[in-house]
Amino acid sequence: MPLGLRRGTVTAVVEALDCLVRLEVDGIPCVAYPRLTGEVEVGDEVLVNEQARQLELGSGGFDILYANLTRGIGLEAEEGAHVMALPYTPGQVALRRAEEDGELPAALGGVPVVLCTLHSQVVPVCAALAGLRVAYVQVAGGALPVSLSDAVRVLKERGLVGVAVAVAPCLDGDVDCVTSAAAFAWAVREGYDAVVCAVGPGIAGTGSALGHGALALADAANVAGALGG
Repeated sequence: MPLGLRRGTVTAVVEALDCLVRLEVDGIPCVAYPRLTGEVEVGDEVLVNEQARQLELGSGGFDILYANLTRGIGLEAEEGAHVMALPYTPGQVALRRAEEDGELPAALGGVPVVLCTLHSQVVPVCAALAGLRVAYVQVAGGALPVSLSDAVRVLKERGLVGVAVAVAPCLDGDVDCVTSAAAFAWAVREGYDAVVCAVGPGIAGTGSALGHGALALADAANVAGALGG
């Protein structure tokens, strides 16, 4: 199925955060990721992806800003970035990866890695770990942009999560990694006491035993065990 894009005009900015903007395009709810598509203001001419909303999916109650034709053309890549996220897709973008910033430990040294098969489990798990320095690691299986999660944002504000790490193809975290192994090792190198790993909100499901986004946590479990977590 091809991309479901439409052209429209921003008619309202409902909430503007550093990493997420909730807006309306021609009166229809939409979200934008300003670190990826640039700033957005009322009156901007934009392209939005409306496919999930048109299909009436559980995660499709709003459109996604695909490109800002008014102020999002010619944006420069992140300084020093050369590894592509979403490579060879229409949305590919260069991001700097944590693996590029020095050596990572070869083992986790017993640091616990807690796996959440639903994004809604992240809040109670992090609450139970209060007092520890916790790194949140997001893997594929639900929403890819870490910045979509209000839960993670509130956990960071309350000091229950110290950093949010995106593992490719996830993106737009405080830190971006190519692999979960690197994400776990990075958290250990940076002195975190525990890692909470989950899929993002809006988990993918097909109604079959094997076609469920939470199975990504099986891979994460294997990685954590192999590295001594």
